[in-house]
Amino acid sequence: MCFVRSARSTANGALFLLNGRARAFSTRSTGAFSIKWMAHGRARYEVDRRVHTVSAQSAVLVGQDQPYEAEFEARSGAESFCLFFSSTLVGEAWASVEAGFAAATGDAAPRAFPNVSFSPSRRLTRVLQALQATGPASCETLLEARVLTAVAEAVSTASRHRRLIARVPATRPSARAHLLTLLERARDAITEAHGVGASLGGLARDAGMSKFHFLRMFKAVYGLTPIACAERARVDRGASMLSQTRAPVGEIAAALGYESPSAFAKVFRRWRGAAPSVWRI
Repeated sequence: MCFVRSARSTANGALFLLNGRARAFSTRSTGAFSIKWMAHGRARYEVDRRVHTVSAQSAVLVGQDQPYEAEFEARSGAESFCLFFSSTLVGEAWASVEAGFAAATGDAAPRAFPNVSFSPSRRLTRVLQALQATGPASCETLLEARVLTAVAEAVSTASRHRRLIARVPATRPSARAHLLTLLERARDAITEAHGVGASLGGLARDAGMSKFHFLRMFKAVYGLTPIACAERARVDRGASMLSQTRAPVGEIAAALGYESPSAFAKVFRRWRGAAPSVWRI
């Protein structure tokens, strides 16, 4: 764990703290990949000439032997938490994830772990929060379980990223990686807003693309349009409210921005196969 304002990592793995201090830092090697997470403050990680802004609720995965630079932006200091995983541990998790995918889809599993960097899921962020809160006196079994959960979630995220990046209609690998980063940001924005307020023009403008280009790219990668993605996100939010609250269906429909309970029920049935009241039961 480091308390720093700025830092830089070189290609040989050396980490220079330009303004800060480190606590309980130890590693035997650079590992197969590492997870960089900010418990407090913000940082900018540049990996393969791509910049990732990491806040308290996000993280970045850095692939094997990928040099990176990090700059911490918090004026009052920042707290970073980094995990390094061995090649053996990652290899076991990778083989398990890819074997399961191959069994489910019939596709051959890739044999090599991809060297990619990207923002992982919110679930992984929650795992990192729990792991960071694990004290030195904690049970070794609990610590091991959290570490294994973190690496499994990270590998699953990397595996998903590998398949998505292959769908991006671009020739150069660097262009595909850049475009996927933009598309992932758009998809995350839709999901985090539960599909409310999403417009094709606004999403395309934020991604720096024309509406036609953005629509074509988004559908090629995710298999559905941005508007359909927003519709599904609203239905997912509605399903969560139905299962976790006792609010009437009409109240939930209004909270999600539907004109009437029947309009909500029509869309809900399309995605969930049953009316909201039936699905809740």
